[in-house]
Amino acid sequence: MISSDLSIDTYNSPFHFCVIDNFLKPEVANKVLECVNNLKNENANSIFQGNVYEHSKYAFNIKLDKYLEEVFRYLVSDEFVDKIENMTGIRNLIRNDLTLLGAGVHRITRGGYLKDHTDFNSYTHPRLGKLDRRINLLIYLNPEWKDEYNGHLLLSDRVNKTINFKIRPVFNRCVIFNTTNKSVHGHPYPLNTEKRQSIAVYYYTQNKNVVDFEGDHEHSTLWYNTNDYDTKDTIIL
Repeated sequence: MISSDLSIDTYNSPFHFCVIDNFLKPEVANKVLECVNNLKNENANSIFQGNVYEHSKYAFNIKLDKYLEEVFRYLVSDEFVDKIENMTGIRNLIRNDLTLLGAGVHRITRGGYLKDHTDFNSYTHPRLGKLDRRINLLIYLNPEWKDEYNGHLLLSDRVNKTINFKIRPVFNRCVIFNTTNKSVHGHPYPLNTEKRQSIAVYYYTQNKNVVDFEGDHEHSTLWYNTNDYDTKDTIIL
């Protein structure tokens, strides 16, 4: 399902992440795009409109067609999770489970945005108990992308107040990063095209402690105003 000759660029700042182009096999990527394009906004499971932090965002995570379900099933399979563990060094990730919070298809429409943030760190699964969120995987589905569309994924350093990377959400590009209290990311500028689409999968480990793997108590999404962050050394990928 994924390409055999992946070219992976790995970075350690502002947090551990990698960028993989031509991630899915071409025929898979094209079929996934076709399936995602067929999703109707009115059928989204979650819709965010008029929120100061999220706007014109649609999330689809149930009643997907069989092809998309198979793609998600592969992304949590033993074969693929082994690759993720070897890539990140994070072990004991939950696998073979499509009930974990957050996975699905995400769509932003014209004028929409997702302000910079760090993700919720933990939640209680009805069967598995407390889970810590450890890794985000995003696959972008935007052919013929242009910089003026304003949909770059920004990766920022909240301590030094710098925007370190602007990553183009180009077709069949995968971005994987460790989910920590330092992983500030988002696409805060209003989208200047009809839509921006991606697949998201989040990976978790079990935790029986009161605090998460970094020592933090459970919290929801934390938002950051990065408007005044330094951009003079920002790298565009």
